[in-house]
Amino acid sequence: MPDSTRISFVEALAEGLRAACDQLAPGCAVVGGDLTVSQTLTIAVTALGTLSTAPVLRSGAQPGDIVAIAGELGLAGRGLAVLFDQATDGAGHPIAYDDALARGLSASERDAVRVQLRPSPPISAGVLAADVGAHAMMDVSDGLVLDATRMADASKVTIDFDSPRVAPAGGADGLSDLTRLTHALTGGEDHALLATFAPGALPAGFRPIGLVRERGEHSVLVDGVAFD
Repeated sequence: MPDSTRISFVEALAEGLRAACDQLAPGCAVVGGDLTVSQTLTIAVTALGTLSTAPVLRSGAQPGDIVAIAGELGLAGRGLAVLFDQATDGAGHPIAYDDALARGLSASERDAVRVQLRPSPPISAGVLAADVGAHAMMDVSDGLVLDATRMADASKVTIDFDSPRVAPAGGADGLSDLTRLTHALTGGEDHALLATFAPGALPAGFRPIGLVRERGEHSVLVDGVAFD
């Protein structure tokens, strides 16, 4: 960090890490670290841990499985669009979180910006999914369709999304149903969890958004049609 960095910032960073561990991964703790001087503030984190069960891979999806998601879809992508459209500096770069929220944004825009800048990944839902026997699971950080394509290819299946479940129509955010669906399918940085389960009850935190089908010509379908 630069020489000019305030001690109060370092203390707030440490407190934020502690709070995030308590909220997202109870039992996780920061066990060490090094500080050095740099002209640019850089924060690098390495996470280490152990598994109490066998890992759930992206390659285990089976035809007939229910495709489910834990977390938000598309909200972070919309937040990024809002930042670049309405909350940028003169050079087109997103401004600071608190400054962004101080702008004249609607309630739904503020929620989207908050999700983009302060994500809250559903880590505990992944543990529940593993405990109930999820066949396949991975994070969604590059967009639902792109990450589902990776799961489908690894599992040699086709994933078919149900658009009304992916992005329910008639939201109160002022967006068209098509725009909301596009954000949900292609928006990145959601930090959601995509998983497949045998038909039956889903674990808490997951909602169904599609089905796994036998491998066809395409990796991912939306309402039975190849996503383009």
